[in-house]
Amino acid sequence: MKKIHLIILFLIASNCLSQIKSGKELAEKLKGRTFTIDRLVNYANINIKDDYEKAKFFYYWIGLNVNYDFELLNKMKTIDYNYEKDYSYNLSAESVFTKRQAICLGYSVLFKHFMDRADIYCYTIHGHIRDERNNYLDINKDSDFSHAWNVIEINDEWKIVDTTWGNSGNTDNLDISDYYFDIDPKRAIITHFPEKPEWQLLEKKVTLEEFNKSIYINAEWFKLGFEESPKVLQDDNYYYFTYKSNLKSIKANLKFSYDNVLFDNIPNSIFLIQDGIDYIKFEKKSIKINTFIKVNITIFDSDGSYLEYKDVINFKIK
Repeated sequence: MKKIHLIILFLIASNCLSQIKSGKELAEKLKGRTFTIDRLVNYANINIKDDYEKAKFFYYWIGLNVNYDFELLNKMKTIDYNYEKDYSYNLSAESVFTKRQAICLGYSVLFKHFMDRADIYCYTIHGHIRDERNNYLDINKDSDFSHAWNVIEINDEWKIVDTTWGNSGNTDNLDISDYYFDIDPKRAIITHFPEKPEWQLLEKKVTLEEFNKSIYINAEWFKLGFEESPKVLQDDNYYYFTYKSNLKSIKANLKFSYDNVLFDNIPNSIFLIQDGIDYIKFEKKSIKINTFIKVNITIFDSDGSYLEYKDVINFKIK
């Protein structure tokens, strides 16, 4: 009798929730509900016909229900760490689903399991990432920055998905980022460097040297409404940090450092706008070669208040 009641409740939930069109909305409605992995997969396959929305549903479901295992991350750096005991659960989709926690490999393994069950081609991609802690990647030394993510094929096109970075690390936060589902490959290569170049999904592949020489751009830049990557230009006397912005309430501020630790405002920098392009101009003689530059973004509200985003962009003066 109890089993029958559960089936009836599941069918009622299916009937109500199937009227929700987007995978994101559906995942939010299902947050915290108790399903077996088979029942969740069956529900998605029955009620979501579009492969793109189905993949997005599982992306958001993982983000809303699987916490990042920070305890494991920290333990991996200690002598008490045991691979079989502490880490191996990340190799099993069922274990990650049951524990409701993982590190990057576990996230990608669970997402691949869902994609396999939905008959969507999917691979787990291994590589390295860079972020505000590590703007310049040394593959031989930066094991702490190894990473795993996924690619899926929908309508004969490969798409990049990072369920780990889409998750805030805390399932109490409903703000799962859209940015890391179907990432533009030109933006993904700013932070994600796959072991196999073909998974850059770029016509012209980027070398590790080019990757390290490029400007590091936090995804926050694009989330704030900037559509294009910024550029660094120069003439005989000046450097120019340039970006296109239609957002009058947003301003960039540059800071410099010789040791990448202590940063200060660039002296005598000048802000200009020309032909819809914003420029921050500063003299070459005020900055040495190989100086580290960080860019903070400030958003001003109409009431005079403001919000600052730090370390959104990092680069080196060459």
